[in-house]
Amino acid sequence: MEMQILVRNMRLSDRSEDYIQKKIARLERHLRERVDAKLELSRTAARSETDRFVAQMTISTSGATLRGQESGLTLFAAVDAVADVMDKQIRRYKGRAYRTSQARRSARNQAIREDVGALIEEIVAVDDEEQDESIEELGKVVRVKSFSMEPMMVEDAIMEMELLDHDFFLFHNAENDRHSVVYRRTDGDYGMIEPERV
Repeated sequence: MEMQILVRNMRLSDRSEDYIQKKIARLERHLRERVDAKLELSRTAARSETDRFVAQMTISTSGATLRGQESGLTLFAAVDAVADVMDKQIRRYKGRAYRTSQARRSARNQAIREDVGALIEEIVAVDDEEQDESIEELGKVVRVKSFSMEPMMVEDAIMEMELLDHDFFLFHNAENDRHSVVYRRTDGDYGMIEPERV
């Protein structure tokens, strides 16, 4: 595992760095392939006594990006907590990857395609009054994220979205070489948005 440690608002002692390396090295037992990992550590000025240190970890594998964030009273507590979260996510990812089959992939892709038209109609149906209200309540962009997009199948994008615990996921669709968005519907199923060909 190639690991990068980024530190903000604090200094990392040799003892702390050794502890972190040993703790994170345990995650490698689940990962057979080469992965890149990034651990961001920061000290906050939070009023809460229990949330002084924040540890956010991102692991990029060939098929998914796993991310976890935890906080704690001490740096070691935050690192322990995020390592536990990442351990669960890695095991969950590995389990899902093994259960994935081509038949399930084809069935879901067809169902998602059928939902695209209905979703677009729902989005377009928002009336002007609701649009005016939502414009007034809009906030500002406070964070911009960039990431590489390897082509993937729709089912893989859904699995990635679930692993990240997001409501939507932007990806490069390997089936039609277009950018698409999968999202979680309120009925528990999934939908997909993709641009029309011009």
